[in-house]
Amino acid sequence: MQKNENPVVLSAVLLVISLVVALLLAFTNSVTKDKIKENTIKEQNAAKQEVLPAAAEFNETEFTDDTGLVKAVFAGKDSGGSPVGWCVNVTPSGYGGELDIMVGILNDGTVSGMKVVSHSETAGLGAKAAESGFSSQFTGKKTDEPLSVIKNGTPKNNEIVAISGATITSNAVKNGVNAAVDAVKKLNGGV
Repeated sequence: MQKNENPVVLSAVLLVISLVVALLLAFTNSVTKDKIKENTIKEQNAAKQEVLPAAAEFNETEFTDDTGLVKAVFAGKDSGGSPVGWCVNVTPSGYGGELDIMVGILNDGTVSGMKVVSHSETAGLGAKAAESGFSSQFTGKKTDEPLSVIKNGTPKNNEIVAISGATITSNAVKNGVNAAVDAVKKLNGGV
């Protein structure tokens, strides 16, 4: 760069470069947004099937959420059309941001599964919430009372052992599952 460059010319060049980059990003977004939406729907459908395997179809149910955690609720039916349970998509805030979680709840109130669909948690710590070692703890839990998190030891019926070093993430997942349980209770006429 020469010492006698005009600052107005340099500013104009930077402006043109910025505009070109912005236009390229806008074009890329317009080309990929449908594919991203399609992939998100596929991930959500796979998560529903994983957490409520007894269901053959899922129908979104209207639900008004007071907590801000419940994103969507789906009634699950078997291949004969009989209700088998619910899938609830919740989005609690963890250490690294929002977690997208799918929770399956059987008609008898038992948690049939929990899957972290996406997250921004710290690798090696909070990211372990997506691993089966943590998520499998929720399967089979009764929903008579809210779940709680313990740091270590043998969990009781309503307890989940936290991920070591990731208590915030563990509590976020627990809060999401509890919100899902509350949503199903409200839909079933309970509080």
